[in-house]
Amino acid sequence: MKIGYIGSGPISNFHIPAIQSNDINIVAIGSKNKSQRCYEIAKKFDLTSAYCPEGWEEVINKEVDGYCICIDTSHTQKILEKCLKKNKPILVEKPITWKYSELNKLESKFLSNVFVAYNRRFYNVVQTLKKKCDSLKGGTINVNIPDSISGIRQFIVNGCHMVDLLRYVAGDFEIIAKSINFSQEKKDLNYFSALCKNNKWIISLNAHSCIPANFSLTVNSGEEVFELKPIEQINFYRGLRILEPTAEVPIRKYIPNIIDSQIESTVLKPGFDLMYRNFKQFLNCGSSDIYCSFEDAKKTLKTCWDLIDSNETSNFTEFDK
Repeated sequence: MKIGYIGSGPISNFHIPAIQSNDINIVAIGSKNKSQRCYEIAKKFDLTSAYCPEGWEEVINKEVDGYCICIDTSHTQKILEKCLKKNKPILVEKPITWKYSELNKLESKFLSNVFVAYNRRFYNVVQTLKKKCDSLKGGTINVNIPDSISGIRQFIVNGCHMVDLLRYVAGDFEIIAKSINFSQEKKDLNYFSALCKNNKWIISLNAHSCIPANFSLTVNSGEEVFELKPIEQINFYRGLRILEPTAEVPIRKYIPNIIDSQIESTVLKPGFDLMYRNFKQFLNCGSSDIYCSFEDAKKTLKTCWDLIDSNETSNFTEFDK
C-alpha cells in the first residue's frame, strides 16, 4: 500500500516508524513549501526520494492509495477538505480542529473515508477494559484529567483523548450537572467537575490541571474495580487485604487486592502499532476492526465543548467553539 504523508512536526517521529513497521510505503512526504524540517524528517527515515519540496499540495497530487495528515491542528481541516476530494482513505490526527462549529460545517460525500487518530483507543489495555465494560452490568466510572498545562485550548487538544476514551469504553452519555472554575485574571479555564450518566454508568469527570496526579479512568462494578492509572497500565482489583496495626504503623490499613495487571507495550508509541495495523485494513477494504470515524470524532469534540460551556465563558476571547 502506498500513502502520502503530510507533516513534519515532532509527532512524525512516532507516526512514521509505526507506518513503516506495518509495511505501508510512504511514497510522498511534505508539509510547507520548501520545508527544511520536512526534508530533515524525510532524511531521518530514509524517505528523501519521497520528499515533496512543493509541500502538502504536491503530496495530494501523487498517485497513492491514501493519506496521513499529521500536521498542526490549525491547518488540519483545510488540508483534510482537499484530501477528501480525492476519495481515498485518510488517517488524520485528532481532534482535526479546535472548533466544533467548523467541524460541524464540513461536508463531503466521502467523510466515511476518514480515520481519526485517537491512538489511545488502540492501547491493548484499553481493548481489555472495553471488553470488560461491554460484559459488565454497569456501575460507576471516575475519570481524572490532570493536564500539565491549564486552559480551554489545552483541554480541547489533550483532554479530548480522555473524553474519547470514556465514550469508547462506556458509550455516549449525557451531562447531568457541572461546576466550572475560570480565572478572571487569565480569562481562561482553571478546572471543572461534571456528573454524567447513560443507561449503564454513572460517571464523575474531573479536570484539574497542574496538580501532582496521573490521568486515570476507574471502573467500579459489582465487587470489582478496573483501573487505568496511568492510561498505559490496567489493574484489576477484587477484595481487600487488611494490615493490622503495628508498633511502627499504629493504624489499620485496607489494601485493594490486585488480581491481575497489564502494561502497554512501548516498542513504538503506545497504540500506534495497532492503529496502523487497523489503518492498513482500512486502506484495503474501507473498514477496520477498531477505528474512530469522522462522526465519532465530531461527537467527542462536541462533548468536550459541552463540558466547559457556561454563561461566563462567552466573555472570554479564548472560548470560541
